[in-house]
Amino acid sequence: MLLSHPYEGLRHDGVLYFGQAQLHSSVPALGHDVFFVAGSQDRYSIYAQLLGPLYGHLGRIATHVGALMLTWALLAGAVFSLLKRLEPVGQLSLWGLLAFAVMSPIYGGGWVFSYGAPFVTARSFAEPLLVWSLVALLAQRRLVAIALQVLAALFHPLMALPIIATTWCYLVESDRRWLWLLVALPAALLAAVFAIPPWDGLLKTFDPYWWSMVSSNPYLLMRNWTAVDLSTLVLDLAVLIAVTRLRPPDAWTRLIYAVIATTAAFIGLAALGVDLLHSVLLTQLQLWRAHWIAHLLAVALSPWLLSALWKRDGLWKVSACALGLALLNSHIGTDHGLIALTLWGVSSLAAWRLPRVTRPTVWLACACILLAMVGLSAHQLHGLLHEQAWQAPDASWSDRFIKFAAFPLIAAPCFAAILVLGRRRRSAWLALVLSALLLMASLMCWDQRSDLARTIDSAARSPHPFASRMPTEATVFWPNELAPVWGLLDRPSHYSQQQGAGVLFNRDTALIFGPRRDIYRSITEDQARCSTGARLARDRKALASCDMPAPKRLTALCDQHDAPDFLVLRGQLPLPPLATWQPPAKRDLPQTYALYACSQLTAREHQP
Repeated sequence: MLLSHPYEGLRHDGVLYFGQAQLHSSVPALGHDVFFVAGSQDRYSIYAQLLGPLYGHLGRIATHVGALMLTWALLAGAVFSLLKRLEPVGQLSLWGLLAFAVMSPIYGGGWVFSYGAPFVTARSFAEPLLVWSLVALLAQRRLVAIALQVLAALFHPLMALPIIATTWCYLVESDRRWLWLLVALPAALLAAVFAIPPWDGLLKTFDPYWWSMVSSNPYLLMRNWTAVDLSTLVLDLAVLIAVTRLRPPDAWTRLIYAVIATTAAFIGLAALGVDLLHSVLLTQLQLWRAHWIAHLLAVALSPWLLSALWKRDGLWKVSACALGLALLNSHIGTDHGLIALTLWGVSSLAAWRLPRVTRPTVWLACACILLAMVGLSAHQLHGLLHEQAWQAPDASWSDRFIKFAAFPLIAAPCFAAILVLGRRRRSAWLALVLSALLLMASLMCWDQRSDLARTIDSAARSPHPFASRMPTEATVFWPNELAPVWGLLDRPSHYSQQQGAGVLFNRDTALIFGPRRDIYRSITEDQARCSTGARLARDRKALASCDMPAPKRLTALCDQHDAPDFLVLRGQLPLPPLATWQPPAKRDLPQTYALYACSQLTAREHQP
């Protein structure tokens, strides 16, 4: 888990949740930020009220690492408890836990979201609570399951919604009297007709401008999902269906059927209500998130399914190998996912139709597929190490080790070796020593933060050198960065693409963010072109320079009516900065940031 989920500090939507905690605890000036000024989704979560005080008592790094370790342990424990109920005897539950730890946790569209993310968000707390609720459900402790789901909904209602629907489907399978809860549907429609929040959004549709900003999102609309996204969804559902076909109709099987039904229904409703009808509420509910629990269970159950297929006669061993190839493609996210999925389907159909096949045929087919898996893994690992070689030529052994040690085709045989050694009394000590060494190496490699991210995590209570140069409510443009503006300067950010996350939940945010995004369009496009060229040329210095906008772009920006008050640049303009600052160098090359006021650029332009 540590090797496959290295800690890189604040990133992704963890930055947004960090800002919410800052706003509600120590930095009220963030209320003027674009993300917060028109209202954000933090009113639907208790996350900020919980994490904000912890920052003050424990500090940021202790809070983040402590929360990650706690929630990971709870989530892994819940997955293991589920698997032990599936297979009480044997080590398949351990293999399922390994798959959960090292296989790709990414679900949904756009290769964006994952369960067990290596940064703290409201999802970090909701996910273990929800999986434990399924454990309680299988143990027939319904009140405990409901209580855990309610608590999870207080953290992240969108993640809890599909689990609540899954629970209802599970209960209906065993007792049709639970169908009475369907009365909630006409009640919701009635509330929508009478414009009762939040149900009033059910019959509302996006206006053209608001929809133009929402519809470009890579994960909200099913039509924006790529072939890789869709193949992962289909593979997950296929794995779950295959498990039900090979298991007796017990409580576990009913739970899998409930997950399949909920995922299919939610994805279908998302395609209808969002892509076609443009319903505001259905879009905001993000029904595609039902994929998260289907993906988690499919990953955790994949070792059990591989073992069950391998034990069968005939071409079923080929089917098991083809499934392994499909899972590997899904883990890497290649464009060959649909081909690998088709291969698994064809081999399974052949195994069903042709019960008698010669042993050499079976082993030849398996060998070919296994060679393809080894070749694909080698190609992927070579690409990762080659990219690291030019982006971080001074990387230590730990940076290289973490790139490949948790890769499934490397982690699996190492894990098997430790299990085999641990079974024998004479070699159990060796298994213990190897496990301890692996844990020590993992802890040494786990911290992969950049110098800037490390500085944000360990920010002192004293003001940042730049902060003393600007008023409390001054807006700051720090190209491609949001976390340091909120976490180091304690100031509102004038523009960051991450602030657009609030557009979905508030039309007023869209009306503010949209024009501001247009102001920065030329800078964003320049940076994208520069980054693409630098990556193609594998030029590290050119890639670093892409963060520095052209002076003419900055001058044009400062001439706008809606301009930032200050600029923080990774480089210097041909005029003296107000101040310069260097984060302590740990991993990266020395970086110097310069602070400018927009008034300096406009005054220089109008000088005779």
